[in-house]
Amino acid sequence: MKKALIHAHTTYMLTQFNIDNIKILQGLGYTVDVASCWNDDDSALSPEAMNDRRKLLKDLGCRIIETSSLRKIFNIFELQKAYIQLKREVETNKYEIVHTQSPIGGVICRLACRKARKLYGTKVVYEAHGFHFFKGAPLKNWLVFYNVEKYCSKFTDLLITINKEDYNSAQDFYAKQVAYVPGVGVDTHKFVASEGAREKIRKELAIDEDTTVLLSVGELIPRKNHIEVLKALKIMKDQGMLVSPESDERVEPKYKIRYLIAGRGRMAAELRDIIKTMGLSDYVKMLGFRRDVADVFAASDIYVFPSHQEGLPVALMEAMSVGLPVICSRIRGNTDLIEDGVGGYLFDSKDEQTLVLALKRSLADMPTVRENMGQANIETMKSFDKEKVNELMKQLYEQL
Repeated sequence: MKKALIHAHTTYMLTQFNIDNIKILQGLGYTVDVASCWNDDDSALSPEAMNDRRKLLKDLGCRIIETSSLRKIFNIFELQKAYIQLKREVETNKYEIVHTQSPIGGVICRLACRKARKLYGTKVVYEAHGFHFFKGAPLKNWLVFYNVEKYCSKFTDLLITINKEDYNSAQDFYAKQVAYVPGVGVDTHKFVASEGAREKIRKELAIDEDTTVLLSVGELIPRKNHIEVLKALKIMKDQGMLVSPESDERVEPKYKIRYLIAGRGRMAAELRDIIKTMGLSDYVKMLGFRRDVADVFAASDIYVFPSHQEGLPVALMEAMSVGLPVICSRIRGNTDLIEDGVGGYLFDSKDEQTLVLALKRSLADMPTVRENMGQANIETMKSFDKEKVNELMKQLYEQL
């Protein structure tokens, strides 16, 4: 029986992006082991969700390998420990394919596979979910991450990029093959809301139909940049453009809005404090981890995605697939998905004034304009359909 290993630095990444890859490899006759850190303090998953993911992997027949954390670049002890763990597993099991991902985890895993590549012909796949060097990134990112990625590409049989900018950057690397795959795809069937979801969620959150609901879904970490939205809303509040959802006031150009943030992470307490300090408690509600994201989408009117850095964001694609108009940062990955004025509006992730402008444009749009933008996003997502992505991944695995 052929063997394959799928490795990711966290359980969230492992299960969020690789369940279909596991099934594809199993369909090709491989037994699949999985390796990740299950004790990461920054996990986007609740303890209950972690248990669900463990059961999912076991039900798929995967052997679970628990590694040390690969999140912090200067935690040399943990990195060395993970390297030894992965090297031992790879050389003991003589995998035909090892599929790894993430900048730090991808480096450690590829280094751990060097001997196995020479002795056993192990084929190493590295999937870059967004290089840490990109247009607009700090010079240090280019000096460090570009050179490290280029060096490690020597030990890469297949380098998968998920956006056009990264694909072009990787052409100068040493990987035997560079491929473009449009992310992990999006499963529109997964995001079918339950009956009466809009009314149910709005009732739960005490939001009436006259209120425009803005939604962000994602980890509560600096890279996701939720603070930028709070700064923009504070500007609009101070300028008298916002009306409290509790108010009956209808003086134009004032907007009655509620901003929902769904997700968990290490910045949760900090964001709550900022919301209170900025006087935004009437306008912003943190939902924490939600299992009913499809229903929350249905209760929302505009999706806001303010990230500083992405590869090809799944959360944004999910929002587009259900027909929400979008306000998102003008960064790599996002610009592969959203054309300004067609599916939504773009802004500078480091300039809240540009976000204020984008918010004002979207809030001032007629319902038909937002509906047309949502339909445009649904059409765009047809090119990122999960079935198409899975077929492409199957072909790439077969070529190895």
